[in-house]
Amino acid sequence: MLEKLVKAVLPAALAVAALTGCKEEASPPRPVTGLAGAPGKFDPPVVISTAKALRNDDKLKDGDTTEDNPISRWARDRLGIIQTNKWIVTDQNDALTTRIKLALSGGEELPDVLFLTDAQIPGLLPDLVASGSIMDIAEAFEAYAPARVKEAYEKNPSVWRSVMLNGKRWGLPQISDGKVGDPILWVRQDWLDRLGLKPPATLDELETVLDAFANGDPDGNGKRDTIGLALAGKRYLNDWIGDASFLFGAYGDQPYQWNRTKDGTLAYGSIQPGVKFALARLSEWYAKGYLDPDFGTHDEQKASSLFASGAAGVISGPGWMGGWPLSDASGTLPGAVFKPIPYPTGPDGKIGRIGSKLSYGSYFFRKGFDRMDAAFLYWDAVYGSLIEDPASDFAYGYAEGYDYILKDGELVYDFPGATSTISKHLLFGPGSAPPNVMPGESIERRVLQGHIRSPYEKKLASTASRLFLEGRLVGDIQLEHSRKNEFVGPHPPTMSAKGPLLAKLEREAFLKIVYGKAPADSFDEFVKQWRENGGDAITEEVNRWDLENGRVASAAEKLASGVTLR
Repeated sequence: MLEKLVKAVLPAALAVAALTGCKEEASPPRPVTGLAGAPGKFDPPVVISTAKALRNDDKLKDGDTTEDNPISRWARDRLGIIQTNKWIVTDQNDALTTRIKLALSGGEELPDVLFLTDAQIPGLLPDLVASGSIMDIAEAFEAYAPARVKEAYEKNPSVWRSVMLNGKRWGLPQISDGKVGDPILWVRQDWLDRLGLKPPATLDELETVLDAFANGDPDGNGKRDTIGLALAGKRYLNDWIGDASFLFGAYGDQPYQWNRTKDGTLAYGSIQPGVKFALARLSEWYAKGYLDPDFGTHDEQKASSLFASGAAGVISGPGWMGGWPLSDASGTLPGAVFKPIPYPTGPDGKIGRIGSKLSYGSYFFRKGFDRMDAAFLYWDAVYGSLIEDPASDFAYGYAEGYDYILKDGELVYDFPGATSTISKHLLFGPGSAPPNVMPGESIERRVLQGHIRSPYEKKLASTASRLFLEGRLVGDIQLEHSRKNEFVGPHPPTMSAKGPLLAKLEREAFLKIVYGKAPADSFDEFVKQWRENGGDAITEEVNRWDLENGRVASAAEKLASGVTLR
């Protein structure tokens, strides 16, 4: 299942000195030469060590190993860079985090390069900095990053905030396309047609549809065995599939995240007045039978399976759901027609949704590592494929025999054993095509319109379903209504100490309201308890971090892009 998800998403996406104020002595910058027309590779080769967290399905072929595979051979032969794995752990139970903590506690030297996900960074960054194990990369970035790499960060400056502490840049963030996870509504168009309904454009129209899907026998089997909305409530109500952000947005707020207010400060969304009204509306829907009775125990996969199996008629989720799971479901549900539509407007004409993170992970460099010239040469080589550079070594794919083959001189991407997981063996994966960098229409729109000429367009056309492309394009319609979590820093002390308790309080309070076990007015008592039990202290800490690490730049960036601050 995860492999199918990767196949659906990948084509479109693709220190003591700080604490004391001391400054490391810098060595003179080495010139970095791009790949096109490069006079040669590093000789002698540069050795760079890293750590890998691999899943059981990250399999290699034909005798390839983690040390000797198409990616490592490319780096050695093309760049003169030998990549080695200092640590290899299984990607489960947060094994890499545990390994890093063991190294820090034992004074063990880290690998030269360490990749951490956005979920790992908040808990690990303070310890990495305090131990003096990683380097501030600001000077190395200015000295060695190629022009086109610098452009990506200049046009997306807020991405640096995810690796900032004490005003310093401790890592090199991946940059996502900034929209890959933005949700839309998916609806059963064939059910709408059978019941004589149109795709809902307002919240009231959506309620009419939900009622019909729950009570009007939309599948025509003569049974009352369907629900209106598939919702995932196991962790919280705004997860990555089966979220309720369309409902919260319709009332003007997004819970579970820190939102920018009109005065420029950050406020926690879950305690804002609009959330109370959204929970009350959701409770009404639950009482009317529009939701599964056990939605509070459902995770994202359960919610998506309810929709994909024909048990529910509406779900909120990313546009890439058109690839997985919906393209597969189209073959198992005869006559099913899935349609992506924009979010409906709320009572006052408001629209809102959760926004994708600008970075889903970052690379950190061992203090004392002195070959950032090699690191940025490698980074730039991979980055070229993300911005559709025709001269990129990865224009066709990452490795012949893995994610593509050549048959009779033609590129083939759909073949037995095709897998994209070879990319896990890259030393650096810069992310996706960054926002504001690629001119013209998106690759999804070009391919959907039949413009299939470049290797990149051919690959997307061969690996992505039409429904995937349509979903991605519908997601683009409401980009201005996306609200990203504005706090992307390390966990401050009170959040670390009180965060789990407050999250439990929040979950119980919200579910009680939706389940009808507590009135909507109980929300006010939740807000009071949240503030008194550490919430106010966390708010102060979050805003202190915000001020120390670029609040002015972030606010200015939003104003420059035309997004109104709330």
